[in-house]
Order: sequence, then structure tokens, then C-alpha cells
Amino acid sequence: MEVHHHPELPHGKKKRFKEYVLEFLMIFLAVTMGFIAENVREHISDHSKEKEYITGMIKDLAIDTANLKTIINYNKKQEKGIDSLRIIPKEKLTDIKVQDSLYSYARNYLFGFNPFKNDDVTLIQLRNAGGYRLIRNKKVLDSIAGYESKINISDIQLNYLYASLTKSIDAASAIFDLNGYEKFKSNPLTTPVLITTDKEKINTFYNQSWLMSIAVRNYGHMLEDQLKYATHTIKYIKAQYDIE
Repeated sequence: MEVHHHPELPHGKKKRFKEYVLEFLMIFLAVTMGFIAENVREHISDHSKEKEYITGMIKDLAIDTANLKTIINYNKKQEKGIDSLRIIPKEKLTDIKVQDSLYSYARNYLFGFNPFKNDDVTLIQLRNAGGYRLIRNKKVLDSIAGYESKINISDIQLNYLYASLTKSIDAASAIFDLNGYEKFKSNPLTTPVLITTDKEKINTFYNQSWLMSIAVRNYGHMLEDQLKYATHTIKYIKAQYDIE
């Protein structure tokens, strides 16, 4: 009787160790290259965003410098007007022309002022969108933060100026007939405008005028300092980022 031997079935070929290593290296390389590519894309995006912020900051600072110059000139005019008011002799206020002159200076220079409001479009973006982290130049970042600090300081003085303005109007209301402006406008230097000769009220008005003058002067000095800083910051940022 014949005996038939079944042919041996081929067994699966085992992978060699080198092949496993090669597959691992290929997968690792693919993941690494993807990670690097993503980092490069993020870097390019961040660099583009940084340049956008820097360009916007320069534009905002340029607007601020123009506005600061206008307001500083106005402040100087206001301070000079208040100083002219303060040298009007109290003892001559019985003369209608003298009291009308006092009233005219008060209306022109004591009842208002021109506050500075910075163009803060880019600063808001830097704060709210986490943009500060994109500014790679540490010194430029410090310069921008320094400018924002100066804005906050001048705002504190602005609040004092608001308070001084309110007190000036109150003091003027105690000695002048403010409702008689239309009559005064049609007949300047001939219209009685004082509603009291009370020395205490008149002294309070002059004292408050002096305090208002100080508030205007101090605010003006802060704005002048801010203007110098803004002008310097524009030049510095342009130099650091090679912008014409």
C-alpha cells in the first residue's frame, strides 16, 4: 500500500529586526516632518501677525502724535487765558468793563478743555488677542508697554482736570449770571454780569481759577512727555524692524 505524504505548507516569513526598525523610522520621520511643517506654518503665521501689529502700532502712534500736538497747543492757550483772568484786579470788579472782561475770560477758558484720547485699536488687539506674545523683540515690547503706561498716568491727571473743571464752573456760577450770556454777547463790556460782591465767593472763584490753571499746566506737561515718548517709539520700532 502506498503512503502519500502531504506536502508541507509554507509558513509565514518572519520579518527581520531591521525591517521593524526601518518601519519605525519611517513612521517617526513622517510624524516629525508633519510636526515641523506645522511649526513652520505657525511661525510664518505668527511672523505675519507680528508685522501686522507692528505696522498698526506705528500708524496709531502717528495719529496720536498729531492729536497730541493739537491738544498741547490748545492747553497752552487755555493756560495763558486763565493766567490773564487771574491778574484782573478784584478791587476793580465794580467797574462793569472789568467784570465783563473777567466773565469773558471765564467763559472762554474755565468752562471746558480738550482731553486727549489715544488711538488704541492696536493696543486693544494686543491685549485681547494675546498679541503681546507675538512681539519677539523684547525691547520693542517694553517700549509699547511703556507708552501704554504713560497713557494711564495722563488719564489720572485728566480725572483731576475734570474735577477741577466742575469746581471752576460751580465757583463761577456763584458769582456770575450765566443765564445772561446772550445779553452779554450782544453788548460786551457794558452788561453787568456779577450777581454778588461777596468777597469770600469771589476769592473762591479766583482760587479755583488758580487750581484750574495748575491742572491744565500739569496735564499739558504730561502730554508733552507722552509726545516725546511716542515720537521716539515710532523711530525706534521702525529701526528695529527695518521699516522706512
